[in-house]
Amino acid sequence: DRLAAMKSGLLGVEPARPRRALLSDTWLRVLVVGLGCAWLCTSLWLAWSLRRDPAGAASLRRSHEMTELSNEVLILRRQLASMVSDADEAAASGAGGTEPPPPPTDALGHADPAADTASRHPEFRLAMIVPWLGAELPRWFDLFVASCAGSAYLVDWLIFHEDAPIDVAAAPANVRYISLGPHGMGAHFGVQLARLTGEPNQTHTLVRLLQHAFATWPYAIVEYKPTYGDVFRDYLDGYTHWSYTDLDLVAGDLTAFVSRAELVELDILTFTFGDAVTHGRLYLRGQFAMHRLSAATSRLWLACEFLSASGGSGGGAGGGGGSGGLLHELRIKHARATRAQQRGEAFRPHFNSAEGCYSRVVATSPTLRVKYANRMIADFTSAPQVYVLLSGGGRRAAVRMCAGSEGDGTAGGLVGSPMRPTASSSAPASQRAACDPFAPPPPPPRASLLGNQRPVGALIPLVTHTNCSEWVEPRYRVCADVSGAWASELGADGAANGWNFFYLAGRWYRQRFTASHPAGLIEGALFHFQVWKRAYKRQGPQLAPIPPPGESAAFVLTKEGYRPLALRPAGGSSTGAGTGAYEYDEALASIDARLKAIERDGDHQPG
Repeated sequence: DRLAAMKSGLLGVEPARPRRALLSDTWLRVLVVGLGCAWLCTSLWLAWSLRRDPAGAASLRRSHEMTELSNEVLILRRQLASMVSDADEAAASGAGGTEPPPPPTDALGHADPAADTASRHPEFRLAMIVPWLGAELPRWFDLFVASCAGSAYLVDWLIFHEDAPIDVAAAPANVRYISLGPHGMGAHFGVQLARLTGEPNQTHTLVRLLQHAFATWPYAIVEYKPTYGDVFRDYLDGYTHWSYTDLDLVAGDLTAFVSRAELVELDILTFTFGDAVTHGRLYLRGQFAMHRLSAATSRLWLACEFLSASGGSGGGAGGGGGSGGLLHELRIKHARATRAQQRGEAFRPHFNSAEGCYSRVVATSPTLRVKYANRMIADFTSAPQVYVLLSGGGRRAAVRMCAGSEGDGTAGGLVGSPMRPTASSSAPASQRAACDPFAPPPPPPRASLLGNQRPVGALIPLVTHTNCSEWVEPRYRVCADVSGAWASELGADGAANGWNFFYLAGRWYRQRFTASHPAGLIEGALFHFQVWKRAYKRQGPQLAPIPPPGESAAFVLTKEGYRPLALRPAGGSSTGAGTGAYEYDEALASIDARLKAIERDGDHQPG
């Protein structure tokens, strides 16, 4: 080889190359030229196609942007899931066994006493999520927002809207307004639900259909309550729990009604208003269904067919045949609405409530720990008057009514409600405690969060059936068997309906409890006025103005409206903030006379 090289160099001739090397170079040149021609032809064809179809070009750009956004959000979701995986594994390892699992207990280690003086709880934070659709806010919105301030120690209220006319400056510090812009609600839900259901290629279609549904039927947003924790997950950094809720309510101090044990040990806590005992209704209430922010409660709603991926059965309790899905459900509604519009007919589609499929999914997930706690007042069975105390000036917030008052409905009642007589309501008028709406509320919030209820006795197995909640599809109903004598027995404290219900390790239980209420009063975490709001929408002067944040105030709510009560002691002297008996303001003479007439007819002690 060396001699040949020297000879070639001397003669000025390149050495002969092997035949195989020549063939390799030839094919390499052919491959490079071919790829270049293919790239050039593809680029020219794509440019020609996009010039003929500008809409397709825009759609392609949106598709790329949506894909990039979905990938970024998916990475964030995985990071968040890894942060809470240890807690989820610990909770899952505690399930199983043949003995009844222990209910949430107050015997947990308490937080640092030094944290009792803080303005926020050092460990837990609950986000109450409310998406609002519409250019106008409810006429009672100011009262709702003012009542939210009473739970600032533990709770924030996240109100999503589409540029609604909201006075942000007048909001308490624990009320957050998030504007998604015009038609932004449908866009946000469409992008997130396409990702969560594993159908990013359907993003544009879902956005378009949801924007149409929300613009045509704003009430349709309630169908998606179970998804809020996942759809709005980007806004839940720093929170340990979340709940969907409504605007047709006023809140007391939720801090006094949620215990530390429930925050630590439960996956879901929902508040009932007594109908779980009177009618056996075991479903998640739309006003309060607190979820622990964890993988255990994430995406449970995918088991409901109307929220699942296209062509899927939805799995679990929500499956119904395997041919539907979220996209199919929206397309059906859109098609029927279009046909009705062409015929000049009114059309209101059927809406799926969280009280149906989602409640069934939760009640058939054996790894979950769920509690149905009797802590809410509803106008179906409340007293004719409900008192709302707003926090401020050293006073605590409260929602309360007089014990033993006659109710308005037949759907069940709160602990001590007239639907089941109590010791106080059956006693002679001279022996009943006076109803003082301004009696001192529970003590200030503490980091230990003891709550207002105490369990009595052990867990007792509960039999269930499906013969209740007639507005819910039969396949989704979960009902407690309340035909036994236990359901009508009074508790040791003389209170009726004093039962809470549990779903633990796949089994149902009931447990007696006692609750702390000021004498002559019944307190609730929330007051839900689903019936009274019909009058509130129509009436004007019956709805009183609300003071600025930080100023204490009190109101009496009736089915005609709500009016203020004077914050001054009877006799002109006060024994301290939040104490003493108070009288009505002179401007409310008509309501005062009406109350006195009701008291005379019902033989009640004057309040």
